[in-house]
Amino acid sequence: MLYRYKIKPLSPVMTPFMSDTFFGHFCWAVLYEKGETYLDNFLSAFGDGNKAPVLFSSAFVSGYLPRPVLPPPKRDEIRGFVESHFVEKPYADIRSMANKGKRFEGMTKIKSWNKLRLISIEDWLSLKDDYCETHLLEIFYDRLEDEIDSEIPIFKTEVAASNTISRISGTVPEEGGGLFQREKTWYHKDMELDLYVEINLEEIVPLVKWFLCDYLPSNGFGRDKSVGMGCIEVEQDNLFSQEQFSVNNPNSSVALSLAAFNGIAKYKSFYRLMTKFGKLGGNYAYSSPTGGDPKPYKKPILMIEPGGVFFTNEDLSAKPLLDEVHSDPSIRQCGIPVTLPLRIREDKLYGTA
Repeated sequence: MLYRYKIKPLSPVMTPFMSDTFFGHFCWAVLYEKGETYLDNFLSAFGDGNKAPVLFSSAFVSGYLPRPVLPPPKRDEIRGFVESHFVEKPYADIRSMANKGKRFEGMTKIKSWNKLRLISIEDWLSLKDDYCETHLLEIFYDRLEDEIDSEIPIFKTEVAASNTISRISGTVPEEGGGLFQREKTWYHKDMELDLYVEINLEEIVPLVKWFLCDYLPSNGFGRDKSVGMGCIEVEQDNLFSQEQFSVNNPNSSVALSLAAFNGIAKYKSFYRLMTKFGKLGGNYAYSSPTGGDPKPYKKPILMIEPGGVFFTNEDLSAKPLLDEVHSDPSIRQCGIPVTLPLRIREDKLYGTA
């Protein structure tokens, strides 16, 4: 069952709203609330052909979804699109231009559209049963007459320099100064984000709701929670129904989460990659799982970003958690994605068999 929650940031955040971070916070919340035995049983339910008890997406601007990562149309198809739309039936702002100027404007618009990483849910629903990049360009073009030049602000990123403070002396170390930089994200006032949660174990539905609507708002999200960062409000979107995303005869799945799991290479797919430098939270942020000095950093993990397309109808929620991501073998990483079905026009793809 797929649920949607609305997140409203109330303060700057130091950690992006990524799927694996939500999963890590959930595991610590389960440990503190239910105990170690419950957490061990929860984690042992992943893999071996079992659907994951719960999976989190990354959070997206409300009303939007990640754009499926697919090859752009061929050059001759783009040139034909520019001729038929920008030259033969130009929108009002460019009607007085010479044809050369119209072509330039068309290529410029398509270049900017190709950079968009999100598409509206409205566009997703109109394309989900026959998706191709050319159809999406048609939608973008049809909106040009009503296009507003100014973009709605979503967030601003601030880069600040900080000093390391010695816990022994309470001062900045003399050698090197311990200087480092950190990014702080400020979301625009009243901005909301959408979080999708897949729950395949009915008994934990109340636990997930408690985690999102009570635990996270009380404890904060990500780094520097103790100094006021990551303050959020969360509420369940009771108007949401996953039936709106149902697809007739789907041939692919689009990831809404960071994805990395054993056997991922066997699937025909398109994707963008990011390297995740994970860090342990909770008690492990200041004490080692096995005793001794803290070892908070995980090994770097190459992960597929939200929007990655897998050409399969297989249920990817049955994949296991990633192991060998830390020197302690008990530490694992969730790279199992929440996915949405899609019917993609494979005859419009290039580089696929």
